[in-house]
Amino acid sequence: MIEIRCFRNADPPRLAEVWRAADLGPAAMQPMSAALLEASVFSKPYFDREGLIVAADDDRVVGFAHAAFGPNPGRSGVDTRVGTTLLAAVVPHPLHEQIGAALLGGCEEYLRKRGATTILGGGSAELRSFYLGLYGGSDLPGILDSSVAMRRLFERAGYDVADRIAVLRRTLQGFRPPVNRMQVAIRRSTVLRAIDEPTRRTWWEAATTTGVALRRYELLGQADELLGSASFWDMQPLAGAWGVVAAGLLDVEIAGRNRRQGLAHYLVAEALHDLAQEGVSLVETHASVANTAAVSLFTKLGFDIAEHGTVFRKP
Repeated sequence: MIEIRCFRNADPPRLAEVWRAADLGPAAMQPMSAALLEASVFSKPYFDREGLIVAADDDRVVGFAHAAFGPNPGRSGVDTRVGTTLLAAVVPHPLHEQIGAALLGGCEEYLRKRGATTILGGGSAELRSFYLGLYGGSDLPGILDSSVAMRRLFERAGYDVADRIAVLRRTLQGFRPPVNRMQVAIRRSTVLRAIDEPTRRTWWEAATTTGVALRRYELLGQADELLGSASFWDMQPLAGAWGVVAAGLLDVEIAGRNRRQGLAHYLVAEALHDLAQEGVSLVETHASVANTAAVSLFTKLGFDIAEHGTVFRKP
């Protein structure tokens, strides 16, 4: 008989076994270990054992799913009004579909009890509370198309598509920043500064990126005015499993009045050139397909769309 329960302290090695056996797709870190789960999941200050739902067949753990929340508007804490089931993993089992449905139902019940009025499926740049570097690449991409079993789980449960996320990649071999009048003018009037392990700007950023090697590029104008920034991280351990040196671009921010002046293009191009000089061979980033400006920016810089993911929403 299948038992659906919440996380217990003895579960981490069993959850790692489930991860290794489940069909999570090529963008899931393998081989998984309890130590990796500890660093990315259990050690987070907002980890709630009741949100990690486990399926057990007698003494054997055969699946788990994890429900979580994103930040409040000030990014100073967790906001329980919007919750998501980040992922669901089930080992090969005669009752595979029923176990997945029960796990997802347990996550939905947990989210509602905590106050969620919007229930999603999959993580995103806004909802990267857990699993950064363990699933999805440079960020959480919802549920990737290549994670067939998970995608079908949400579809069978009647979830709608809330957003489509493009996974974009660019190799850096021989990369050179584009040169034109606008880029030359920006170079003459600004200073680019690279900061390793910068001070995290908010509680949420600290909670979600502590433990990863972060580098921030800042573009400064006159009187050291901050015009914009781009944050990258060393995509370990996932990139190591891929056999490449990769960096993930988490965000690009340009101050409102400085937008549409070519600053984002210049900032990212210069950052890519600097990373290439340090031996990084691949950069990955994610963007909502609805954000046409971001997709256009990365396409112009030579990024190709490698895959798509879906953020689902419970009607």
